[in-house]
Amino acid sequence: MRRLILELNKEDEMYENRRIQLQNVKTLEQLQVLRQDREEIAIICRVELEESVSNIEDYIKLINDNAFEVKLLEREKTGAYIVFVKVRLPRSPRASSIGAEEAYFVSREIREGKVKVTFLGTVSQIKKAIDELQRLGRRYKIISLTDAKFSLDSPLNALTDKQRKVLLTAYKMGYYNLPRKISSEQLAKKLNIHKTALVTHRRKAELRILTQMLKE
Repeated sequence: MRRLILELNKEDEMYENRRIQLQNVKTLEQLQVLRQDREEIAIICRVELEESVSNIEDYIKLINDNAFEVKLLEREKTGAYIVFVKVRLPRSPRASSIGAEEAYFVSREIREGKVKVTFLGTVSQIKKAIDELQRLGRRYKIISLTDAKFSLDSPLNALTDKQRKVLLTAYKMGYYNLPRKISSEQLAKKLNIHKTALVTHRRKAELRILTQMLKE
């Protein structure tokens, strides 16, 4: 199993049918994967909009054609929405602009005008996804193409990209060893982020994994 992470422009023509709606999305972050199988995925997301909307449930469905159930869970003081979303997983390249047949759509995040999409699949499935992008003339950037070290049911799937990167780097660099092989300050420099941000991402990642494991 391989993991493909692509970065696309929010203004890319592949989102032509939803361009107006996506322009209003400031950030979209996947907070928690509740369930995923071959048919659908249930997630909790945090969405920030440039301008508020009257009905966030209908708005999410406009952004994602495959979202069939959306519920508003909370409206933060900042104006951000915390929503529960169920999404049907597309099964063929023509059902999704960047999905290969039988490949798993894992997550989508929007930040700073960029859309980051993650897929899991075999080598041939990932190749089909890239071939389809090229055939359609889509603009994209491959952020990473690696072996998937964990299953679809892994608690790591509940983490954001930043949280996962911080946690895995901390583990690989010996932060959790006794005694520690690297300090928080050194780890922050390694990742080129502020120590406060590092600690925040690490603690949130640890809490999400512990919460999911203890629930199970």
